[in-house]
Amino acid sequence: MLLSTHSQTVDDNYVLVASLDNVRNLSNILKITMSPSQPYFRLSTFGNSGNAHYDYPKDSDMMELFQCSKTQTNRYRMSLLKPSTKALALSCKVSVRTDSRGFLSLQYLVRNDDGQICFVEYYCCPDEEAEEEY
Repeated sequence: MLLSTHSQTVDDNYVLVASLDNVRNLSNILKITMSPSQPYFRLSTFGNSGNAHYDYPKDSDMMELFQCSKTQTNRYRMSLLKPSTKALALSCKVSVRTDSRGFLSLQYLVRNDDGQICFVEYYCCPDEEAEEEY
C-alpha cells in the first residue's frame, strides 16, 4: 500500500523517496522532552522499524509561546494518543502542556462551521512501564 497517489517515477526534487507497506509497528512509543535549554522541545518515537527525533527550537515559527522551568521527559503509548488525532486535524491552534507528574494535556482550538470557537482537551498519563532502553 502506497501513501501517495503521485506517480512513483524518480523525481529530481527529492533526496530520499520511501514507501512503507505496513506502518502498524512503525512507532509504538512517543517520548516528549521539554527543557529550558536545547533541544527545548523534542518529540521522539520508538518502534520495531527504528527511531526518529524531531527537535523544535523555542523561537521556531511553529511556537507561539514556550515556557519551561525544568527538564522533563515522559513516555506515552501511541495507541493512547491516537484518539486525539481527529481533533488535531480540525484544530487551528494546539497547546501542549505537562505537569510535574508527567501528565500530558493537549488542548485544541477548533472553529465550527458557524465560526464559533470550541476547545477540546485531551489528557494522557505517562507510561511507567515503557522500557528504559529507549
